[in-house]
Amino acid sequence: MSLNEVRKKKGIAAQKMAERVGITTAELIQIEQGKRKPRLCMAQIWANALDLTFEEFSRHYYEIADPAQLADYKEDE
Repeated sequence: MSLNEVRKKKGIAAQKMAERVGITTAELIQIEQGKRKPRLCMAQIWANALDLTFEEFSRHYYEIADPAQLADYKEDE
């Protein structure tokens, strides 16, 4: 499940999430689409806003941004 799907499932609009994280809606959408990487501190705030651990947030991010990296992670488990 992508970050976009998690956010929508929790009923949080993109604009509201962007405000919580401290970025523009355009930046939020770019990150959700994997076109831009979130800063570490932003990622933690975002994870907290979605009630996710940082690890869960990372998995949802890499599902879209870099699935190959996520596949490598699963192999290491």
